[in-house]
Amino acid sequence: MACMEESSVMKWIEWGPVPFNGTAREDIPPSFAKGLHTLSISLLLPMGILGYMSTDWALAWQLLPLYLSLFIFGMPHGGADHLLLWGMVKKSPLGFRIVTLLAYPLLSIVYLVFWNFQPVPSAIFFLALTIFHWGQGDRYLSIKLHRAQYLVRSKSLSWLHIFTRGSLPILLPGFLGNETYRLFLESMVRQGGGSEQNLEWITQNQILFLIVPLLLIGFQIIGSLLKHTQEERVAFCTELLESAFLFIWFLWVPPLWALGTYFALWHSLRHGLRILWMDQAGRKDLLGGHFLRIKGRWLQLTSLMTVLALLGLWLILSMPLYFRGIQLDWLGKAMLGISILTLPHTVVVCLMDRFQLRK
Repeated sequence: MACMEESSVMKWIEWGPVPFNGTAREDIPPSFAKGLHTLSISLLLPMGILGYMSTDWALAWQLLPLYLSLFIFGMPHGGADHLLLWGMVKKSPLGFRIVTLLAYPLLSIVYLVFWNFQPVPSAIFFLALTIFHWGQGDRYLSIKLHRAQYLVRSKSLSWLHIFTRGSLPILLPGFLGNETYRLFLESMVRQGGGSEQNLEWITQNQILFLIVPLLLIGFQIIGSLLKHTQEERVAFCTELLESAFLFIWFLWVPPLWALGTYFALWHSLRHGLRILWMDQAGRKDLLGGHFLRIKGRWLQLTSLMTVLALLGLWLILSMPLYFRGIQLDWLGKAMLGISILTLPHTVVVCLMDRFQLRK
């Protein structure tokens, strides 16, 4: 038995699928919430102080959290998608399983082509997709960790929660950081389609980047007040505090720094907890508090696809690619790489939600 356990620890790559059985639908112990919030605050607060000081820094330094997210939590949080997909279709015919896995890179390729011909709609789609995806990630933990069952009972409140949480990181930075927000999107559009686009409507409608998140938060609070029960009061208060923290974070921390830090240390960290709780070995380590083993298990689950994704990104960065005669710089290529991987990853998470959140 000891030899088998040691062999499991020494294994570099996990090849077996993450199982989608009855245990995958079980709630995460409420005691984990304290540890998750403690970890989040201990990581985000010093990063927030640094970010507040980064306003006058060079753009390359403001993007440091985004660069680091390519290696730490950010990109790796989707590195287990192949194991999750394989677990969903494990009992299906072999041909269907192969087609399912091939559909993942195919979606990315189709989206990359779409970026070439329709850069502005592609950028807007990317923002909308990220609002949905980041919101659905928070919704899962709100239900499974915080026990916010009112989100299960009310489908409209569930969707409102998704849009509220997703709008905070995607829309709110466009208020006080409007110029940086506009220039960054213009850069993505230019590098994606190879043509200059003046997105003045972002500056002309600056106030909407504040009003829309505020309205969504207000409706979310009112709806939750009407729907939550006495037993769900703690869940409601936790949701309120998290939303308030994120509102302050994205309102005052410079947008590029805020987004990169949130991606790695909020969204991806929480998705990692979800995966480890589904995984048999990961769950055992979480319950036992074996933090070093948890890190090792995370590397086993995600390292292969993360390395392949980084190699693909490096290939894109190193090639003199041109779209309509305009050469893409390495930052633009990196952002395009993140955007095209977001689409199939979101599809995987939607399939996970259908299994894990269904009544």
